[in-house]
Amino acid sequence: MSSADVGADIAPTRTAACAWRRKQSVRDSCCLLGTEFSFSAMSRLCSTSLLLLCLLATCHSSVGGSVPDSQREMVTWLLRTMARSVTLNDLNPNPSVHIALRLARDHHLETEKVLLQELKESAVRKELVGEDFSSGLVALYALAVSASCNDPAQVTANGNTVNLVEILQEKLTKEIKHIEATTFPLSNYYQVSLDVLTLCVMNSPISQSKVQALTDAVSKDKFTHGSNFSVDTGAVAALALRCVKDTGNNMKTTDLENALVKVITQILAHVKSDGTIGNLYSTGLAIQALSLNSDLTPEGSWNQRKSLEKLLSEIPKGSFSNPQAASQIVPSLEGRTYLDVTRLNCSADQDNLTLPETSSSSPPVAKGVPITVEYNIEDSLHHTFSDAVNVTVPRGSPLIQVLEAAQHLYPVRFSFGVTMTQWGPSLTSIRGLSDSTEDRTYWQLLNGSKPLDQGIGDYRPVNGERIFAKLSHY
Repeated sequence: MSSADVGADIAPTRTAACAWRRKQSVRDSCCLLGTEFSFSAMSRLCSTSLLLLCLLATCHSSVGGSVPDSQREMVTWLLRTMARSVTLNDLNPNPSVHIALRLARDHHLETEKVLLQELKESAVRKELVGEDFSSGLVALYALAVSASCNDPAQVTANGNTVNLVEILQEKLTKEIKHIEATTFPLSNYYQVSLDVLTLCVMNSPISQSKVQALTDAVSKDKFTHGSNFSVDTGAVAALALRCVKDTGNNMKTTDLENALVKVITQILAHVKSDGTIGNLYSTGLAIQALSLNSDLTPEGSWNQRKSLEKLLSEIPKGSFSNPQAASQIVPSLEGRTYLDVTRLNCSADQDNLTLPETSSSSPPVAKGVPITVEYNIEDSLHHTFSDAVNVTVPRGSPLIQVLEAAQHLYPVRFSFGVTMTQWGPSLTSIRGLSDSTEDRTYWQLLNGSKPLDQGIGDYRPVNGERIFAKLSHY
């Protein structure tokens, strides 16, 4: 199949694309030679003589800060990592990977076409069969479909069609009702923020109560994981609130602006001297939020280049070898945000990302040398058990091998269960005690007293490390 055929399959015709974009665009737009150029409300102030310059300045929908060509190979490695994670007939395709691939400068269009079709089939199946389809996952699917210039309100696969925007509206309404009844959403505020962001980007109506749920959550400091502020949640909320603010919609602007200023201030409070914001894996989203809200970022409070350099320095170390982790930083490295998914010109995509049979990867980890890790488990909520064991595993082993070694030694005391997620295996139970969405509990993993920022499939303990797994509230 030629690249032209692939591009045609991903995007609708230029006329159709422009018609759909015009219908759903949240900003003034025009079609020029069949290509849509969206621009912000500020562009309405441009004089006729400057109109062309305004359009050209905004056609990339960039917030700045993209990686210079001299470091482009780092981004290319991430794109190849994500592209190679796409497999035929995948029943659990990753929408975050598709969004990141679409927001990138370079493309492997055949891979994107395969992933888009898998996402469509998965969305239809989840909705019709009743598989798990949380509001946040629906939002990601809608963003992913839109990023390929397809209408998320008309997702068709295997003879069936679903409206992801309508489904998202219904699910967000349920989230808001649950907040009103219990002060907590059905899922979490990260997903609620993503829901509002997606509906705003799609120019779908958002009621005052739905936005108020976010502004209230900010004012009442609800964006916490354990007792700590969640930079990830705050970043997505900042993107959502900024989108709503810029589109108007007759919202209570004072509450919205106060919430936006507060959450940006909270994110800035978690900027570290090395450029990390929160932890390494929340930095990508935080860069999006701070870049988009640069007018609310006091001069000297954050060095964007330092944050980008920190991310780039971690790529050769293998910190982003997980495709999901890679997807979280690529938009920022490309100078884009999630608000750009409806501003892409799919007909101009270049099919220029190669996937060599062999490619450079993260530095190999020396294995074979045994290390000893102390593994501790504790029900810190009900106090039904607390136990510890020293296990030996090969150097460079992921944490899940420590858990397996402990279970091999004591099959009952250290039994555990996992669920596969887009991030890889996630610890869900120990000794038969499971986490619970209803009770808002989870198994927290720590190195001593420091929470881990990677999962059991990616984190690699070192010799003498003390790992703790504690049932905790979020």
